[in-house]
Amino acid sequence: MGKNNKKEAILAAAQEIFSEKGLRDATITEIAQQAGVVDSIIYHYFKNKEDLLYWALAKQMELALKELSFHFEGIMGPVSKLGKMVWFHLYMNDYNTGNARIYKNLLFECRSNKTFHKHESRKALQKYTRVLVDILRLGVNDGYFRNDLNLILIRDMIFGFLDEESLACLSAHEISETLPDFDAIMELILTMIEARPADGVQPNEKANKADLVREAAKDIFAEKGFNKSTTVEIANRAGVAEGTIYEHFKNKQDLLFSIPREQFAAYRRQMEEAHRSSNALVQLRQMMWSHFCIFVSDRRFLLVYLNDIKLNKNFYTTDAYPNFMHYLDPLYDILEQGKRKRLFKPNLNNRIYRNLFVGAFTHMAIRWFIIGGASPLTVMEEFSQACDLLCRAVLIDPWNS
Repeated sequence: MGKNNKKEAILAAAQEIFSEKGLRDATITEIAQQAGVVDSIIYHYFKNKEDLLYWALAKQMELALKELSFHFEGIMGPVSKLGKMVWFHLYMNDYNTGNARIYKNLLFECRSNKTFHKHESRKALQKYTRVLVDILRLGVNDGYFRNDLNLILIRDMIFGFLDEESLACLSAHEISETLPDFDAIMELILTMIEARPADGVQPNEKANKADLVREAAKDIFAEKGFNKSTTVEIANRAGVAEGTIYEHFKNKQDLLFSIPREQFAAYRRQMEEAHRSSNALVQLRQMMWSHFCIFVSDRRFLLVYLNDIKLNKNFYTTDAYPNFMHYLDPLYDILEQGKRKRLFKPNLNNRIYRNLFVGAFTHMAIRWFIIGGASPLTVMEEFSQACDLLCRAVLIDPWNS
């Protein structure tokens, strides 16, 4: 057996055995036996068992990317490509044999090990996820998707959503297949990210222009400071003429002080609503923030949850899993209330939305707290953006609600 053939045989054996037994229970000896080599040969190519697992996934990611590229043939436009990528993930769940089964099992096994996120093999996963980011960017550039989207945040939310669907099917066995959920999944995703229809009319357009200018000013002032910022830059960022600024604000300083005035007024309204509102949308947002605060307030539990529990398929067969599901019961009550009040979509599938809710948080939290690099302020800002998107997904009229 040639050098390259030995390495390929080891990777093929590792994929099968890791997929079946997981990192903990698989042994180098049985991988070597299945590959037809002695144990020491494996260490010639790979540092240890973890290193072998991660490169085994990388090989599968290359195959998945090739297959996805094949499915993209003849598909035009960002919306259709996004739909095809979502469909491909669901297809991989439902046809849980061969490479599809191995791919999913290896992916969850790797992502539940914190060292994977620093490993060189992760570049193969990043190359795959970049396909989704490129589709989203194309959609923004072509006017199909909103131009204010944080593409990395949306990437995390979508992949988290799809992971949760996979876990519901493959580990929790809550559903037997995921492809029937395709339409409902795409409706939630597109409601979050689609651009306003060309014939849409903004209510209270004058006030909204003032808000656009104020938001742009926040960006510019935060980046450059008040003294080094110009109204031309602010107008360009807001997408309005410079003269529009002076229709709403006396001067640059008036614009500056309008920011805290409006911000604190909004905070006050939010505080009052949170304490006494029976509005389902307010309650939904409250639950999201509670979910975030409960997890983030106990760093040790959060790390254990992300590293060793959430993507561990054994978790879904323990008595801890029903407790997790029971914890989410209030979400169903809020969604039903919103439907009764004709605020939320009447055809909203509560189970599928729950997967979006939980999966989005899981993927974002892995990037924030396991991969690292996000400042506390960035984490809070991104979570606020995610809340807006998750609330938007359920609304009958997301533009005017």
